[in-house]
Amino acid sequence: MRNLKNPSEIIDSIQHQLPALYFVFGRAKSETLAVELGMQWDFLDINEKKRVKQIIIAAEAEYPDMFVHRDRSTLKKLLVQGIGYHHAGLSMGLKRIVERLYEERLIWVLFCTETFAAGVNFPAASTVFESCRKWDGREFRQLLNREFFQMAGRAGRRGFDQHGHVFIQISDSYPAETGFFKESGIEKVQGRLTVSANTVLNLLMWKSDQEIEHFLKSNFSAFQKRRNLKETTKDIAEAQIIIQEKNNVFCEDRENNTCPLISKKLKRELQKLKSRKYRQIHGSSNRITEIKKTLKILNQKHCNSEKCFEAVETLRKVNQKLLSLQLKKKKTAKETQRYTADFNKMRRLLERLGYVDGRVLFSRGKFALHLHIQEIFVAELVFSGILENSPPDVVAGILAGVDYVPGRREFVKDHVYNIDPVTQLRAELTKLSVPQEYLVWSPVPGYIVSAWYQGQDFAHLLENTSLQEGDIISIIRREIDLLRQIEKAIMAGGPVSLKENNSVLLEKIRNIKRTLDRDQMMILL
Repeated sequence: MRNLKNPSEIIDSIQHQLPALYFVFGRAKSETLAVELGMQWDFLDINEKKRVKQIIIAAEAEYPDMFVHRDRSTLKKLLVQGIGYHHAGLSMGLKRIVERLYEERLIWVLFCTETFAAGVNFPAASTVFESCRKWDGREFRQLLNREFFQMAGRAGRRGFDQHGHVFIQISDSYPAETGFFKESGIEKVQGRLTVSANTVLNLLMWKSDQEIEHFLKSNFSAFQKRRNLKETTKDIAEAQIIIQEKNNVFCEDRENNTCPLISKKLKRELQKLKSRKYRQIHGSSNRITEIKKTLKILNQKHCNSEKCFEAVETLRKVNQKLLSLQLKKKKTAKETQRYTADFNKMRRLLERLGYVDGRVLFSRGKFALHLHIQEIFVAELVFSGILENSPPDVVAGILAGVDYVPGRREFVKDHVYNIDPVTQLRAELTKLSVPQEYLVWSPVPGYIVSAWYQGQDFAHLLENTSLQEGDIISIIRREIDLLRQIEKAIMAGGPVSLKENNSVLLEKIRNIKRTLDRDQMMILL
């Protein structure tokens, strides 16, 4: 599809292989391409349009503002044409309508991000890739084989299509990154275990030393690393056997003046010294003269030297491979002990911060035991008194930033409260050698949640941020979940230093949770 630049031309060329999922790696671009296609295509007949309008009218009767925010009226018009878009920035209500229309075969071209290929199965006659490059949070890169086949695998509907069709738009700017993917090259699933503060605290609280050791050494990731170590050790042994076999090829005269290998080595050196790169180097001329003299007087042994030459080349390659395998073995051996090392490192940190002493959990440790996100930072927010002493709307804003990393070109109206206590707390914890990955926080989303707590409607939030509906809902829902964790931690014992005020802090947390979880949020979901 190199010469097809816009979606209308592409759909025209594949119009007999519809419906199609059109994968685009960007929310804004998925909407833009849908609008471009809608300017020239309408896939639905009169009866189908009536059915779409009935579904939309029914949804709007229940949720009147569904198609108002972010000018979603454009999406409503596109849906009546059999065109849609779907990405994480949409509210759950809009996603459900798009998914329902697609399931009822009332959407013929759906522009979507890769999240649409995960989870629920939505097959199509064809899948189209606008590009095979994506931003992974750090850089633009080519799709992995498993990512490609996860999306491409949607092509082909059981009972409708004998074959599924996959189309890739080749990029003139990055033709090498278009990719020709092979199922045989699908990357292996890699086990991952993060030894967090919660992990360590729960292991110390509920498991014996033997059970902890078994957990750290027998999880899936550790198993994979031990298997890799075993395979690498086997490869090293095989390489060493080859080296021994090839060394047995040589006779006792190897590397002396009768051996043809010496002559070949000298000729190679002579050729290199005669090249322009080495010709001007001091001493090259004398060395050339010396080699020529040696070659004249060299008495070569008459033998089957081809085997020796072959053995030398094989040894060169195998020795390089052996060195690489030995480095890999050393690294893998270290990784097999990684989880034990991570456990001990986190345990020492928790001891230094006063969360545990051996297997005894102190107040902070018992509190963090019930947290599952940024446990140390959240516990310190509570024990420092910041949450207790701040107004509820400020607490709502502060907690919104926990574990939040702003996106590129992301805009949110500035918060109106003082964040100095939080930044000072993070600075103090940094001085205590708490790694930054345990102190992830941003003031950026603070205004969204504090304004929502104060009673502002969803339209106000959208007017004061570049974030989309789904992003805002996600921020608020994540905070509600965090508030539940804090509530549970307080009810389980709470911070001793604040024991007399536990009921006050608990009621504040519950009030914030109830206010954020108001009816309008449920409507948007």
